[in-house]
Amino acid sequence: MDTKFKKFISSTVDFHEFRNAVEIARELGYGIEISRFGKLRELDSHFDSTLKEYKAVLADFDNEISCHGFFSNLSIASKDPLIREISYKRYQQSFEIACELGAKTVVFHTCLNNLLKHKDYQASFFVNNIEFYKEFAKQFEREGIVATIENVHEAAPDWIRTLISAVNSPNLKATLDVGHTNLHSPLAPSDWVRDWGILLHHMHIHNNFGDEDAHGALSNGGVDYPTLFKTINEIELRPSITFEIFNKDALFESVRSFEEVLENASFLSDFVACRSARQALIAPALAPTYVFK
Repeated sequence: MDTKFKKFISSTVDFHEFRNAVEIARELGYGIEISRFGKLRELDSHFDSTLKEYKAVLADFDNEISCHGFFSNLSIASKDPLIREISYKRYQQSFEIACELGAKTVVFHTCLNNLLKHKDYQASFFVNNIEFYKEFAKQFEREGIVATIENVHEAAPDWIRTLISAVNSPNLKATLDVGHTNLHSPLAPSDWVRDWGILLHHMHIHNNFGDEDAHGALSNGGVDYPTLFKTINEIELRPSITFEIFNKDALFESVRSFEEVLENASFLSDFVACRSARQALIAPALAPTYVFK
């Protein structure tokens, strides 16, 4: 079984200095995930010049590129038409950036307010997201780019899984942000992996102690990474992985510890290859459908 993962680092790793982040990715032999595109307060007035600058930095970068879509204060499902309008614009710009820079994966947040326990809000938000992504995903299909939906405040994996299944596009998949599960979900990351199965396309790995979104080293927090990657190995998934770690020293420490985690997880592969029940673990359709609460 192939034990290799496509690996990226986040462009946030050196205080948002994009050129420096690209050099670090080149040093590691990893891809680069563009986590922030320019400065939001200057986005519209400097969009073309920023794109030109990023293209120049990436001109001789040979590894793969992924992008994080815009997300700050956006809601494609808002009842306010002006908020929807600017949200659509930012999502479209995210797609344009990916096309221009040659990215193969784009990550979007759900922007779901999980604290608002109102059935009508949840139902409307869910339906509006389906309608949006059914159209939006068609552009990704034409360009051969995968759009992914990342968990942020969600407590369980069923909302995202049901949304992706409802849209039913081969170019709409899931991104598991492991640090976010440690903050907002009572379930272990390995439970999210089992629920999503083959819908899992990409991962953000970092760690925290459950009190803030620290984006710390893999060894510095409450996430059980050995169990997570044993589960990934069991069900033979190979999502691409971004080290979404903001400190350069913590990044290099995490790269070393990640290889140790993989080495310790790999012994299971021969054993589980002959388990006839394995296929049940990679069939999200067998999991319960999302129910509004």
